[in-house]
Amino acid sequence: MRFAQIVESSYVDGPGRRTTLFVQGCPIQCPGCQNRHLWAADGGTEIEVTEVAQRLLVTELPVTITGGEPFAQVSELATLLGLLRAYNPALHIVLYSGWTLSELLSRPEPGVAQALGLADVLVDGPYVAELDEPGLQYKGSSNQRVIDLRATAEQSESGVPSVVTLDWQRPEIVVTAEGDLVGTPEAISALGCLGAQSTWGEPVTHRRCGQEA
Repeated sequence: MRFAQIVESSYVDGPGRRTTLFVQGCPIQCPGCQNRHLWAADGGTEIEVTEVAQRLLVTELPVTITGGEPFAQVSELATLLGLLRAYNPALHIVLYSGWTLSELLSRPEPGVAQALGLADVLVDGPYVAELDEPGLQYKGSSNQRVIDLRATAEQSESGVPSVVTLDWQRPEIVVTAEGDLVGTPEAISALGCLGAQSTWGEPVTHRRCGQEA
């Protein structure tokens, strides 16, 4: 598998504290993408899938896989998710993809359905700069859906083929173990606290009220 970075403690790639894998390579290349350095398929580092799984599991945190485009390496992605599930069946896994769920399901590779069946949540759809609204949390633009994959699969099995989505629109503020506040700048500002946002999936960390950021 070709990857760019593993962030062992992130608060911006899904709810709560998570470990985030940034895969390398993206054929979608959305205009305005903030991770253009992850587009090149020959960038990053080549690593065995088993080693990636070990590095994710050792943190004992929920996992997010983003990029780049995870489904551009669908065979490796399915293998990785299988290893994660085998070791920890209860692990919460979020996938990000620039392809929509219907586009993914139309692909012929068997690894696509396997990967979707092993994950809990899919944030789908391309990044659209014109739909990048202030206050969005855990996704880049408002067209992207947060899909509950397990509930969607259950609906399909029951004969009601509909996509079940989760509400990640409402800003969430997390208090870290260090007592810092993590959330969107708008949500933090409403509390009268100051903060600064970092890049590369690092937490949007805001010091406790009354401290310097």
